[in-house]
Amino acid sequence: MATYKGIQGYSVQNLSEDPTAANAKGQLWYNSGTGKFKIAVGAAGAWAAGGNMNRNDVYGSGSFGTQTAGVAASGYPTAVPVALLCEEYNGSAWTEVNDVNTGRYQSGGAGTATAGIIFAGAANPGTSLKATETYDGTSWTAVNDLNVARHQNAAATQGTTTASLCIGGTPPVMTTMESWDGTSWAEDTAVNVARYGAGGAGTSTAALFVTGKSPSIVTSTESWNGTAWTEVSDVNNGRGQVGECGSSTSSLLFSGNPVPVVGDKTETWDGTSWTEVADMGTAVYGTTDIGTSTLALAGAGGPAAPSGETQEWNAAPVTVKTVTVS
Repeated sequence: MATYKGIQGYSVQNLSEDPTAANAKGQLWYNSGTGKFKIAVGAAGAWAAGGNMNRNDVYGSGSFGTQTAGVAASGYPTAVPVALLCEEYNGSAWTEVNDVNTGRYQSGGAGTATAGIIFAGAANPGTSLKATETYDGTSWTAVNDLNVARHQNAAATQGTTTASLCIGGTPPVMTTMESWDGTSWAEDTAVNVARYGAGGAGTSTAALFVTGKSPSIVTSTESWNGTAWTEVSDVNNGRGQVGECGSSTSSLLFSGNPVPVVGDKTETWDGTSWTEVADMGTAVYGTTDIGTSTLALAGAGGPAAPSGETQEWNAAPVTVKTVTVS
């Protein structure tokens, strides 16, 4: 009698109980306790409108936090100089809070709404910055500068005020990375492919560096394990000035430039490959990238999102279902 392994070339795990659904999406197993085959499935996520930002002409804000407690710091408005304004999102509305010390756009950000950090960026008339600031939920404090000035750099978006990464950027197009230890920046292991406008996700010890420009479009993804960068699976839609949220094993990539081509494209990363999912309602680039791979926040962006339009990503929960064998 033929076996499943013999026909398909691989076996099905025999487990005494079901694993956590979110960690088993797409997997099939046999539950020996119930005598049933099980599979973890999740419907595709979708974008929906959130509360408008108070500024409708901003892109490239340094952003961090969650979908219900997010921060968008500074950014590039149509009027100069670069705005000092900072806004917080509570899950339904944006509120203006205390200004940053150094106005900038195309900067990196990481942390939470009560313990965040922004670094690098460009100041009018396009001067790259080394400036770093931390946020305690109320006010901004200037701390030690980066070693190398840059903008359009990526960040490990799940980093903290004591452990963060500043990756790549321009000018010139960079491979350099710096790590933050809560006090100072230190030059760290360089990435394999120089680029700017790339996406970043994860932590200081487990991160992703995704797509971007060099100056032509780069589709490669690199994974960081705390010591070295490794090239992994390419994205489906290469782009610049992207938004990315999540971890090194579960990430959401969205928006980007050129807008008419990829500005509404969304992809998810499962630790192995990228899958194209639901498009954004409005194509943008340089939007905020706040949240996780399942709950994300894209605020405003260029070209100016109408009325500071905010888009919220909500992924359907993963559930365990019994497989019926006929």
